[in-house]
Amino acid sequence: MVAVIAEALAGAEFAPAGVTITGLGVGDSLVTLWRSYDDVREALPGYRRVVMNDASFITDHAAPLNRPVRYEVEVLSGPSGASRATADPVTVHSDTGFIMDALLPHSAVPVVGERRTNGDVYLRSPALSALEYNADISIFKIMGSDKPMALFGQRMAEMGLDTSLGTRSAAENARLKNLLKSTAQLVFRPLPEWGDIGLPGVIYLANAQATQVPVNVLMGGELTWWDLKSDVVAAPAIRVLTATFTWGDVAILYNTWGDKQASVEAAAAAAGEAPTWLFDLKHPLG
Repeated sequence: MVAVIAEALAGAEFAPAGVTITGLGVGDSLVTLWRSYDDVREALPGYRRVVMNDASFITDHAAPLNRPVRYEVEVLSGPSGASRATADPVTVHSDTGFIMDALLPHSAVPVVGERRTNGDVYLRSPALSALEYNADISIFKIMGSDKPMALFGQRMAEMGLDTSLGTRSAAENARLKNLLKSTAQLVFRPLPEWGDIGLPGVIYLANAQATQVPVNVLMGGELTWWDLKSDVVAAPAIRVLTATFTWGDVAILYNTWGDKQASVEAAAAAAGEAPTWLFDLKHPLG
């Protein structure tokens, strides 16, 4: 029988949650892991229709903060057939929100709603004050009619979300700057008490422009403002396809394994790289 247990993981600086799945049975099971909180239900990024065998432990690096979260395992197929199991709600407690690289959780920068110490990265007053909901609309004028026709598409998710930040510490400013320079897609995990515009607990943002304003740095201070306006986008999904190279392939294409390795080494030398195991995986035929 499939079972799922969720827990807040202590000791991690970016406040993740852990999900343990057991009882899938021996053999491949096709599984989707769902995350629900407030009135949001979404597949956990990277865990839609994945293959598991018997049991698995999953870390939700972007768990919503300070609110009950429920994880549900949906088994689409497997040794025991289709089934569902839901964990008891878990609350990941945190004194801060986080802004982080969508694919690199350890890049997380803690963010507070109000500055308490010089080491805080804090939300400035314009932040979280308004959202835009745009739709693509084309207007066509019709001969003989004073009312044009409108063709429109689905209204998009939130746009123009202001997450303007401030820092009063050179170290925290450098950390935030490194994060923003490393990626244009961010994960923003606000606390429930921030703003009155009904923000979800996990927001994936496409940030095209980040403006750094050193307010008093030239006068010896450390106050820096960051103007950030981003659009809400879908969570990133990465699928990696690894080609397999079998002993049968070697037998067909080469007389000996040494011949195969010689081919790879020659290709690595021509490319100016070392004949490592990774190069062998990328170029199995040399």
